[in-house]
Amino acid sequence: MALRKPKKEKQKKADQAEKKAGGGNLLMMFIMMLAVFLVGAGMVIGYFQFFGPAATAENEKPKKEKETVLATLDLGDMVVNLADQDQGRFLKTKITLGYAPTKENEQIVEEKKAQVIEEVLLTLRKKTYADVSPPGATDKLKSELIKAINGRLNANVAKELYFTEYIVQ
Repeated sequence: MALRKPKKEKQKKADQAEKKAGGGNLLMMFIMMLAVFLVGAGMVIGYFQFFGPAATAENEKPKKEKETVLATLDLGDMVVNLADQDQGRFLKTKITLGYAPTKENEQIVEEKKAQVIEEVLLTLRKKTYADVSPPGATDKLKSELIKAINGRLNANVAKELYFTEYIVQ
């Protein structure tokens, strides 16, 4: 009988070793599953970071800016008396006209440059000091001048107007 006890003790030790090894395998399997999950999550985040809709939207913005490049025509320096009756006030300005760069528009603008300048001068002479002096007056004046120029040209040529000099006295 003394011989049988060591076999039972050996079996108990072997069973305990299997239990420990089984627990170790479970822990190792959990760590591997966690690693696979983290790698997968990293791949998804990387995809959306570099190839997702946000990345393509950033690439499209410069294209839109390139499409809106306008051709310009310098209308030169203009000095006009304002329509104020009580005082002799004047407006000195330098204007550049922006238009879509097509051959047709370029031809219209070059042929009718004198008419464009005349329309700008006539429109500015109708303005009073109160019309042209407030800080936001230039925006309103720009839209009014663009409308007047396009009306004079009988075409929607003028897209933008730039004041490169603007002095009211």
